[in-house]
Parts: sequence; structure tokens; C-alpha cells
Amino acid sequence: MSHIPLSGARRAEGTARQVADSDAFEKAARLGFLAKGLVYALIGVLAFQVALGGQQRTDQKGALQKVAQQPFGTFVLWLMVVGFVAYAGWRFSEAAWGRRDETDEKKRTLKRIGSALNGLVYLGFGLLALRTATGSSSSSSQAGWTAKALDHTGGKTLVVIAGLVIIGIAAGLTWRGLKTDFEKHLDRSRMSARTYDVVRRLGQAGYVARGVVFALVGIFVIKAALDHQPGKAGGFDVALKSVATAPYGPVLLMATAVGLICFGAYCAAEARFRRL
Repeated sequence: MSHIPLSGARRAEGTARQVADSDAFEKAARLGFLAKGLVYALIGVLAFQVALGGQQRTDQKGALQKVAQQPFGTFVLWLMVVGFVAYAGWRFSEAAWGRRDETDEKKRTLKRIGSALNGLVYLGFGLLALRTATGSSSSSSQAGWTAKALDHTGGKTLVVIAGLVIIGIAAGLTWRGLKTDFEKHLDRSRMSARTYDVVRRLGQAGYVARGVVFALVGIFVIKAALDHQPGKAGGFDVALKSVATAPYGPVLLMATAVGLICFGAYCAAEARFRRL
């Protein structure tokens, strides 16, 4: 009788694959790229304003709050919720069945893990957009999670490892930008030579800028663990504002802000030209 639940599981998997391969799901996932691009572009704009002396919140929450303040902001936020959830679903489908463009089994496994983690991150962004759209808020923060971890045995070690992982991600992002490894996902047959060159340059600047910010986030997480001061741990907001206080900080922050805006523009191009 075991063949009955097995065939049911296969039918469920087949249905899930059909949904993931549908035109509607693809369009929703592309909306997710646009939502992702809008968030990074707004973070870049907010960081630029901080470089000029402003005190705006320069992270994903700050970007979504900026959207909420605009005319039709709530409507845009709901579109972003759909986009982020669909984007996360697309990443989860990659985690479940592997990336189609990867034949090496070891790399395929690593990329499946990466896709799963990416899906969780953007599912979180979708939840944050939902809370912003509905006017609810969450008291959780990176510093809060760090404080909880440090209160447990072995928590300091775990937080340091988390910081090192974030720095590893930063190195990967920077390398991807310098090597232009991201371009293999673009459908060049739909792009003119000029468009391809512009999108490629936007991606380079964007990935390097993200690498810089992630590296700073990782450093602050490790420092918070070593000093046992969870308040020092923070995300993009803490990292970007720390740049402003460094020597030549405003200039460096402006350059980083421009890079993040470039990444936002690259994500918008991905929404149209990425192979899914």
C-alpha cells in the first residue's frame, strides 16, 4: 500500500513544478526583482542623504517606510509583498530541484543551500513589507537577536561565527562584482551590446558596494560579540552610518550610496533580462 502516498507525493511535486514553471509565477518573481531593486535604490538614496548630514534610517526598514510615505505607497508596498514572496518561492524552487544552469553536483548542492537561505531572507523582507503596509511593527532587531545569543552558553562563539559568515558573503559579493560572474544569468539575446555593457557596469558597481556594506556588518557583529556589547551589532543602518564618521566618510558614503543605487538599477534590469 506504500505506493499510494508515494504517488500522491509525486503528484504534489509535479504540481509544484508546474506552478514554479508557470508564466504567472515567473512574472511575480520578476516583480520580486523590481521590489529588491527598489529597496536597494532607496537605501542608497537614504545613505546619500546621511552623507549630506541627514539622520534617516538607512536599511531595509527605512527604505520601506520611505515607500509608505509616498502617494500610493501602501499599494506599492502590497505589490512588493507579492514580489518578495514570489521571489522567495522561486529561490525555494531552486533549492528543491537545483539550478538548471549548473551540472556539477557539488556546486549544485551548494547553490541549492544558498538558494534556500536567499529564499528565507526575502521571505523575511516580504513579512517586513507586509508589516509596513498594515502599519504593524516588530521590536526584533539584529542587536536584539545578538543579545539573546550572547546570553546563552557558547553564544559568543556562535555570534563570531555568524559575523565571519557575513564577511564570507561580503567577499563572495565583491568577487562576483569584480569577476562579473553575475552576467551568466542574463539573457544576452534580448539585449543590445550597449544595453549589456551598461547593465554589466551597474552590476559590477552594485555587487562591490553590497560587499563593502556586508563586510562592515560582519565586522560589527564580531566586535559586538568580543566586547559583549550587542548594541554594537547592526545591519545596513549601523554599517552605513559608521562610514560617515570615518576619515573622508561623507565622500566614501556617497560612493557606497551610488553603488547601492546602481545595484537597484541592475535588479530592475534583471527583472527584464534574467533567465528564470
